[in-house]
Amino acid sequence: MRTVPGPQLIHPDRLTPKGTVFEGVLRPGDLENLADELASPDGELHYRVHAALDASRRHVVSCIINGFVFLTCQRSFETFRHEVAIEDRLVLVDSEEELPPFEEEGDREDFVVATGPVEVKGLVEEAVILSLPMVPHKPGLEPEGEGGRMETDRPSPFEALAGLKRPGTK
Repeated sequence: MRTVPGPQLIHPDRLTPKGTVFEGVLRPGDLENLADELASPDGELHYRVHAALDASRRHVVSCIINGFVFLTCQRSFETFRHEVAIEDRLVLVDSEEELPPFEEEGDREDFVVATGPVEVKGLVEEAVILSLPMVPHKPGLEPEGEGGRMETDRPSPFEALAGLKRPGTK
């Protein structure tokens, strides 16, 4: 197993059973597609990617990503720190014909068509984007009131209408 510094590309056609390890730290704000999802470009993403041939001679990429990003809570609009902890396993295939039927794919690995070198930075970015909550909520912030609605000090407009009803009508 060897560790590769510098520009990090996985060449599926060059993988060996021992494999290659890519390690590094990325700043979330430097990841172009991720930046739009963030409240701040600050944060830190540590990654370790191991690319190798498995016992069946499949091109397997294992990713471990740990760190944090800053998101905006959609309830309070406050910025909060969101922890990232990802363990992902990809199988690289040469064409769509090599993809297994969807119902045969397992929960432990995803299949990706890779017709050439794969950029490690792009793999890390995609994994982080897919791990983010669709609607970010600051931990510990629970909605107030019944039914998950925020209570307000304003009276209900239906209460005002009820006051306009004529006496004796239902």
